[in-house]
Amino acid sequence: MILLIGPSGSGKSSFVKSLTGEIVQLNGHKPCTPECKAYKVEPIIDGRLKSFILIDTPGFVDQPEKDLKILENIAMTLTKMAPDKVFGAIYFHNITEVRMTGTGLSVLDIFKAICGERFYPHVAFVTTMWDTIKPQFHRKFQITNTELGNGPMKLKGAPGVFRRLRDDDECSKDVLQHFALLSRQRATPPPLLLMMELRGEIRGEIREVGNTAAGRRILKDERSGPRICCAVM
Repeated sequence: MILLIGPSGSGKSSFVKSLTGEIVQLNGHKPCTPECKAYKVEPIIDGRLKSFILIDTPGFVDQPEKDLKILENIAMTLTKMAPDKVFGAIYFHNITEVRMTGTGLSVLDIFKAICGERFYPHVAFVTTMWDTIKPQFHRKFQITNTELGNGPMKLKGAPGVFRRLRDDDECSKDVLQHFALLSRQRATPPPLLLMMELRGEIRGEIREVGNTAAGRRILKDERSGPRICCAVM
């Protein structure tokens, strides 16, 4: 299973659509009624049929009450679907947001807290909305892409940032190829930190969603002011 996470409108559903051909909601999920949805995809990678379960999640909106409900839904969905079977996680970022501020940084922090550092080698980052940029400006945004990969999206053991074109299934397959390679290497990821906390595997304490690292990150944002990470133009 591959978990898809990002802010609302960051391109998760477009990624799913490019691989499944299914009509999915492309303007984000309504956070007041958050629901995760699983999609089975079987792309041909390196001449072989590979099977993946993609878990599309509602987009976080940087509103603590709504984001906590989304986190609860993710936890509930994974609990029902065998949480220890999560093999990877992908974070989506709209490349046209040249400054990672506010919502982007908050959701990235939530993503890191869901995964935990031990899971980072099984994390990938995808930048989206490249098809909305005029060709003559691609080079400028490629600099943005590189800066993100060397800055806020640089995690120990994680691969570089993938460039993603909307509705381009080949680019989507390139991302999944990374996980196929990990699978061939028989790399077994640890459980997500979120699930370990909920099961009491951290310090022997069974925690409610709001008291997990990700939950605390969400509730902390309620008391925090605007955040700006970097200008990369």
